[in-house]
Amino acid sequence: MSILDVTEDQIFHTLGKGKDPNFKQIEKVRPPVMPVMKKSYTPSQPVKAQTIQESVKFVPSPEVEESINKLTNELSYLNKSVGGIQTMIKLYIFLFALILIIFIGLLGLYIKNSIL
Repeated sequence: MSILDVTEDQIFHTLGKGKDPNFKQIEKVRPPVMPVMKKSYTPSQPVKAQTIQESVKFVPSPEVEESINKLTNELSYLNKSVGGIQTMIKLYIFLFALILIIFIGLLGLYIKNSIL
């Protein structure tokens, strides 16, 4: 007898108890899946093109303009400095990798010649 063939009555009989008279099978029913309707909005009034107002130009004072120019110059100088440092670091990494490859090649030749 397979475990799949065992019924509930046989399990309770094997355990020495009868089936509970108040037992009711619980039916699991899934609620029906309702498709979600996409809402479409229609404006109640016709859309009118909005008029764009002319933007007001802000004219900075000479002190503000001078400080903006000074900050722009300092920023460009700082940008050049950082670019130079990045180039220098790239060069050092390239040289280190090249020296490491040469060292490993020479070490391999030394080991090969010392074994013979």
